[in-house]
Amino acid sequence: MIKIFKNCFLLAGLLLSINNLHAQPLSFHHGEIEFYTASIMTDIEAVTENADVKLDIQTGNIEVTINIKSFVFEYETMQEHFNEKYMESDKFPQATFKGKTEQDISNFTDEIEIDASGKMTIHGVTKEIQVKAKISKAEDYTVVKFKIPIVFEDYNVDEPSILTKSVAKDVLIKGIIYLK
Repeated sequence: MIKIFKNCFLLAGLLLSINNLHAQPLSFHHGEIEFYTASIMTDIEAVTENADVKLDIQTGNIEVTINIKSFVFEYETMQEHFNEKYMESDKFPQATFKGKTEQDISNFTDEIEIDASGKMTIHGVTKEIQVKAKISKAEDYTVVKFKIPIVFEDYNVDEPSILTKSVAKDVLIKGIIYLK
């Protein structure tokens, strides 16, 4: 009788541990997040392949952290201006988003469009935002594609006076990320 009890206890423990492993949030495996804005002289683009992303499929909770200095620009001067003059990366090193999907995504099979709402923090300023994204499965990954328009003024990002007329007042952050 004791042996049966031990076996049942071990089986229950094994099932609970497997369930807990399955419930672990998905994390960033690889992908690309792009920063884009138009200017009179040239379009400005930067890309990062580094992000800390967690998506809990069961609850829909999302957490994203990006190191601002990880964005790489075509020209080193653009990167310096972006970090020193615009984003003040030494003072505000990260951008974050914490939110939740509005739909249940625990059992999706095909690509679906989702809405998420949450708090975006950029340059030390936190704003409530809505995000539309597409989520799908590909091989061993959960794939998320998104576009987020951002207005500099909303996050107290000052424009250097010499560039005021040459740089747009808004940017587009878009990405495709693979979670595992």
